[in-house]
Amino acid sequence: MKNYYKIVNRYQAEKLIRFLNFLIDYIVVILIQYLIGIMIGLLYYSTQSSFMYKIILAINDRLFAWIFSVIVFLIYYTTLEFFTKGRSVGKFITGTTVVKDDGSLPTSNDFLKRNLIRIVPFDTLSFLGSHGWHDSWSDTKVVKRKAFLEALERENSIEDIGQIAS
Repeated sequence: MKNYYKIVNRYQAEKLIRFLNFLIDYIVVILIQYLIGIMIGLLYYSTQSSFMYKIILAINDRLFAWIFSVIVFLIYYTTLEFFTKGRSVGKFITGTTVVKDDGSLPTSNDFLKRNLIRIVPFDTLSFLGSHGWHDSWSDTKVVKRKAFLEALERENSIEDIGQIAS
C-alpha cells in the first residue's frame, strides 16, 4: 500500500473534536459499568449467592474498582475500534476514525497497543502537546473520516489516470 502521510496529517481531527470523542466515550464506558453493576445486583438479589455478595464488596475496594474500570475501558475501545475499523461511539458521532500514520487501517495489535497506552498516567494530559501518547507511541492518528476518504479517493483516481496514460 502507498503511504499517505501528507493526507493523514492534512485531515487530522482537531483537539476539540478529540476531546468530544473522549468525553462521549467516557460517558458510554460509565454507562456500561453502571449496567454491569445493575446486573451484578440483580444476580445477587435473585440468587442470594455469597459469590455475588463478595463481588459487590470487592467493587467497593478502590483498587478492584480501578482494575474493573480499566478492563471495561480496554474491552470497549479495543473491540469496538477493531470491529468498526477505527471507530468508537464518540468517533461515529464526530465523524472521525483511527488510521495508521501511513493511512492504512490499524491491526488488532495496533488497537490493543493504542488502548493499553491510554492506561499510562497522564496520557490525557499529553494532548496539551501536539499529539496524545497513545497516538504517537502506536503510530496512529485520528482523522476526519469523510474528508480523509475523499482525499484518498482523489489521490487514487489521479494515480489511475497516470497509469492509464503511460
